[in-house]
Amino acid sequence: MTARPALRVIEGRSGRPQMDAALEFLGLGIGLTLVLTWLGRLPSWFHDLGRFQILFALAFAFYGLALWRLDRYARLPRVGWVVFGVALAARMALVATPPSLSLDLYRYVWEGKVLLHGMNPYHLGPADPALSSLRDGVIWPQVNHPELAAIYPPLALLSYAALAAVSSTVIAFKLWGVLCDLAVVAVLLRWAQRRGASPARVIAYAWNPLVLIEYSGSGHNDPLAMLGLAVALMLADSRPGRSALAFAGGALVKLGPLVALPFLWRRWPWGARAVALVALAVGLASYWALTRGPESGLTAYLGSWRNNEFGFHMLERGLGSFAAARAAALAAVLMALAWAWLRRWPLERATRLGIRLALLVGPVVHPWYLGWELMFQPLAISAPWIVFSLTVVLNYGMLRTPLEGRSFHLPYAARGLEYGIPLAVFGLSLVLRRVRAWRAARALRH
Repeated sequence: MTARPALRVIEGRSGRPQMDAALEFLGLGIGLTLVLTWLGRLPSWFHDLGRFQILFALAFAFYGLALWRLDRYARLPRVGWVVFGVALAARMALVATPPSLSLDLYRYVWEGKVLLHGMNPYHLGPADPALSSLRDGVIWPQVNHPELAAIYPPLALLSYAALAAVSSTVIAFKLWGVLCDLAVVAVLLRWAQRRGASPARVIAYAWNPLVLIEYSGSGHNDPLAMLGLAVALMLADSRPGRSALAFAGGALVKLGPLVALPFLWRRWPWGARAVALVALAVGLASYWALTRGPESGLTAYLGSWRNNEFGFHMLERGLGSFAAARAAALAAVLMALAWAWLRRWPLERATRLGIRLALLVGPVVHPWYLGWELMFQPLAISAPWIVFSLTVVLNYGMLRTPLEGRSFHLPYAARGLEYGIPLAVFGLSLVLRRVRAWRAARALRH
């Protein structure tokens, strides 16, 4: 009689740990959204700065915990839908919040109205008597720098005019900004999929509280330009013509995408290069010609504006003048880009280097500028830059509304805290990397 085979216990993967991870991830997203909902109910972030910054730090705690536990969530099924769902809910929680930390959004609405009425915002500043008929009791009193004409590139102004034709209200412009920012999130999710990475990594941008308060809360227009850059980078090889069009579109909303041009140029075929070259030549030449007046916002920005600078301050102290420091900062960025180009760095890494260095040595480091670096976080998460996105809100004041109002500049000693904490994290990360390398080498020897 044949003996029966021994019974074996077949070990299956239990669904319980995965369910726990899914509930934890969803709970962190809900917690983040609830804190942002609370933030959105504050009447004025600027005039209640202490409460705003405390709630911002609390939102950052949920975000930071989700990043810290990211490996636990990376293999969850349909995690991309949760990432996007929380991103949508968190942004919508801030749409109704009136901008107060920055009043740039009111300027967007104003310039859209000016262009819609057939007048030239590059030649007529808001204070010009020729525009007196457009002044109202809602938008006009909040317009910043009324003595200066428009600063934004032509595609930005055209988008403002198109929005104003639909509705010249703050809420309409904010909704458009949210749509653009959600489009960035969608592109990052698609990009992660193409690279074989987990969609969960996209929370590094999509759930970042600084991104949420600056683009959905204050309504800054950066996401439209960032969208063009993200699409251009993602499609550089597979759809070079579309990549070139997206790149040119982004650069004609804000100039930030231009740091990627040398690296995209190398990847594009000649047809895509021609598309980008023609679009940029026409758009940027028009922009330069239109912003040459005595009241030019672009001239004022390039010639004297500064805010929240740190590396630039060191350059200025060493070289003795704003102009010399600006030239040195530009040279540093160009040399870094040239070095990355010669070393044939990957497209995304080289572009990110240019953006980072521009932030570190530039004379203007508004908090919302960090969104350009944070867009690359899903590709490679960097703890120092994540921490900087927390400390940078000190630029608005330290737990109380500054007496100087919106002309406040954080004292350089306090900027040591704003920049010093991320630098300390950077130093610690270098030490830990060395320790891990030493341990790995020691393990191999034994």
